[in-house]
Amino acid sequence: MKKTFFKKMSVTASALAATLLVASCGNSPAGNGTETAKDTTAPTTAPTTASTGDSTAGSDASSGEGDAYLNIALNSDIVSMDVHKTTNDYLVPMNVFDTLFTTVKNPDGSTTLVNSLADDYSISEDGLTYSITLKDGIVFSDGTPLTADDVKFTFERILTLPESAQTDYAIAIDGAQDMLDGKASELRGITVIDDTHLTITLAEPFAVFLAQLAAPSTSIMSRSITTNAGDDFGVVPEKTLGTGPYVVTSWDKGVGLTFEYNPHYWGTEPSVKKVTAKVMDSSSMDMAFQKGDLDILDCMMLDSAIVDSVYKTSYSDKIVSVDRLGMNYLMLNEDSEPLNDVNVRKAIQMAIDRKSILDSIYEGDGNLEDGIYPTGCLGYSKDNQGWLSYDPEGAKKLLADSGYPDGFEMEISLDSGNNDASKNTVQVIAQNLNDVGIKADVKTYDHASWLDLRNSGKMNSFLALWILDYNDPDNIIYTFFGSKSNSAIRSCNYSDEATIARVAAARAIVDPVERITEYGNLEKKLIQDDAAWVPLFSLKHLYVVSDRVESFTPHWAGWSDIYFTGVELK
Repeated sequence: MKKTFFKKMSVTASALAATLLVASCGNSPAGNGTETAKDTTAPTTAPTTASTGDSTAGSDASSGEGDAYLNIALNSDIVSMDVHKTTNDYLVPMNVFDTLFTTVKNPDGSTTLVNSLADDYSISEDGLTYSITLKDGIVFSDGTPLTADDVKFTFERILTLPESAQTDYAIAIDGAQDMLDGKASELRGITVIDDTHLTITLAEPFAVFLAQLAAPSTSIMSRSITTNAGDDFGVVPEKTLGTGPYVVTSWDKGVGLTFEYNPHYWGTEPSVKKVTAKVMDSSSMDMAFQKGDLDILDCMMLDSAIVDSVYKTSYSDKIVSVDRLGMNYLMLNEDSEPLNDVNVRKAIQMAIDRKSILDSIYEGDGNLEDGIYPTGCLGYSKDNQGWLSYDPEGAKKLLADSGYPDGFEMEISLDSGNNDASKNTVQVIAQNLNDVGIKADVKTYDHASWLDLRNSGKMNSFLALWILDYNDPDNIIYTFFGSKSNSAIRSCNYSDEATIARVAAARAIVDPVERITEYGNLEKKLIQDDAAWVPLFSLKHLYVVSDRVESFTPHWAGWSDIYFTGVELK
C-alpha cells in the first residue's frame, strides 16, 4: 500500500454542533470554511499515550505470534459478534469492522472526527444530503471489495433485522420510518452512484449525524458476506468478516475469543498481531496479571481496595488513566407500582448516599453527577448540578406523603458479569433504601438473561453504566427518552409523551445555542422534575499494563472494550 499523508477533520465535540449544519454558511465539520474535508490515511488512535516504565509485571506466555501477541481479560463473555444485535458487546465490531469515520480524543479532552472508510465528503447547504466518497481498494478480510452498496445494505439491515438494537443510528435517514413500519423494502434516503460514491439524505437536519457514522453501531458490513452467512453471521467467526485490522479466529463461548491480524487490512499494520481475550473473574485477573499472563488489566473489573493497595502503589508507573464519559445510574421502571409515583422515585433519589459510595468503593476516583449528561459531555450544564442531596429523612417524608409510611418491596436486578465494585454498590444502595423503609431485594441474573429481562421492559430496577458512543447529549437522552420504544427497551417506560416528543424534536434543532439550551431544559425536566432515573456518578477508568507494552491508548470515552491498534508493544 502506498504511503499517504494524514490530514484530520478538525472538529472538536464542542464545535461539532456549531459547524455541522449551518446551512446559511454552507459549513461542514471540516471547520475550515469549506464544504469538504478529506483524509487519505488509515484511522488512528488518539495522539496521547501513556508512557510505561519498569515493574514486576511481564509475560513469558506465548500465543504463537512471536512477541506480537497481546493477552487481555473479559469479565463476561460476549453475547453476539453482530453489532446490530447488541448495545453492549463492541470488542468485535471495534477491531474486525470499520466505520465511515472514527473518533479520537485530544489532549484537552475534546474529540475529533477523522475519516476512516470515507475518503471525502460534502454536506448540502440545507444540511440534509451527505455526499460520500469511499477510499479505493478496500476489501473485506476474505478479499471481497467494499462498495457503496455495502453501506446502503448496512443501514437497511439496521432497520429491518428483527433483533436490531441499533435503529437509532439509521432513523434520521429519509425513508427509515417506512422501512421500520414495513412499508418499504429499500431505503430511499441512500443513493448509490457507483462503487465508491453515494449520497445519504436525511428526513430533516440532524446535528450529529456525522458523529453517529463514527460509532461502532454503524460498522459497515458486506452485503454478500452477511447475506450468505445467514444466521451464522455474528455467531461463526469465519462467517463474520469486516474490513478492520483483525479477524476472529475462534470464539469458545464462556471461555473467550482469539483475534489475528487481517493481512488484507487497508490501514497501517498494527503492532499487535494476535490477541487472546479470556473470560475471567476479578480474582483470576488479578493473579494472572501479577503472574505475567495478562498485558492489560482493566481496574474497573477489580475490587477498588485491591487497585488502591496494590496497583496504585507497586504498579504506579504502569497505570494508564482516562476520564470516563459515562453515567452510573439506577433505573426505575415507571410501569411498576409504586415506582409509577414521582414522589416515590424522588424519595429513592434522596435515599442513596452517593458520596459515601464514591469515596468508599471507588476511592473518590470520579464525580458526583446530578443530571443525565456526564462531566465532559457536550451539553453538560453546571446549572443542573448541586440540587440532589442525601436526605433520608426527606425521603421518608415523601414516602409517607405518597401513602407508603412503612415502605414497600422492590427488586434490583444485577448482571452477574458486573465487577465487584458494582456488586458492592448495589448492596450499599439496597441498604440505603432499607434505611428509609424500602425493602430492596438484589437478584442476580446471568448476562443474557439480564439483557432479555431489561429489553422486555419488565425489569423493576437495575444499576447500570451508560458510556457515550459519540460525544453529544443526543447519544444519551435520545437513547433513553427519544421514543416510547427506546424507554421500554431499557425498562424505564417513561410516560410523558410531550417530553418524549421534545427529545425527538431536539435532534433537528440547527442553531447550536438553542439546541444545547433545550437539552439542558430537558435534563432538568427528566431528572429533577420527573425523577426518571437516579443519577449517581461518573468515574475515572484506570488500566495497568505489563512490561511488554510500550504504550496504550484507551477508548476516547473510557470503554472497557479497546482498539487493539491503540497498543504498541516493545
